[in-house]
Amino acid sequence: MSISLSILDYEPRLRKEFHNPKGEAEFLLKIMRLVRVGALESVHIDLMRPPLIPGRFRFPVELTRWLYDKLHRETMVEIHLMTKNPYGIIRNFGRSIPRGERENLTFIIQREAYKSEGEVLHDLRDIGALGYRVGVSLDLPTPLSGLTERIVNNSSLVLLMTVPMGRGGQEYSPKATRRIRAFSKMFPEAFIEVDGGIRDTNIRLARDAGARSFVVGSFITRSERPEEAIRRLKEALSQP
Repeated sequence: MSISLSILDYEPRLRKEFHNPKGEAEFLLKIMRLVRVGALESVHIDLMRPPLIPGRFRFPVELTRWLYDKLHRETMVEIHLMTKNPYGIIRNFGRSIPRGERENLTFIIQREAYKSEGEVLHDLRDIGALGYRVGVSLDLPTPLSGLTERIVNNSSLVLLMTVPMGRGGQEYSPKATRRIRAFSKMFPEAFIEVDGGIRDTNIRLARDAGARSFVVGSFITRSERPEEAIRRLKEALSQP
């Protein structure tokens, strides 16, 4: 069981820190402190672009690359590409990343960005051929039938959204637990990650339904004591 820290709430401040390299990197340092607590397995970056996420542009490529350069020697990095043209971004992003370091970077593409199974498979295979771990995400309203056996078999992980994608701070949906359980029965060998509204009071619901990794944002990032929030998540996961 693993916890991945979503830093979506920090994006506006991180953008300012990136553009002011001589200033105090308060929010980058916050992330580094949480990583060094030792209870996080990865940092999760939500790269958003219209029209897939209407009206929201989050994590410019330059900022995302800066964060990767700062973090990848400390922890694994996941980049969730909520955009219709992920492969071009990935190629530009990774030009100078040595191939031997790419296995610690996961790119997650969004199923809704593609019209067909074939298009999804094409990008999954091409991204994997570049040496990265690659996953696919399904938004909460989208039927599970959007994830075919071939798509799942070509993915290192499947990210099931437990809220509608595109905005942080939402409440975990009661529908999500049923979807996780149903997907787990369909694909018992799949590595399931979940994202959206995860906190100490519902993380076991997702775990017991079949999730193995948990992207957590606002429960940690909006807490006055984020280290304590992580401890509470780990404690909840340790219970039967």
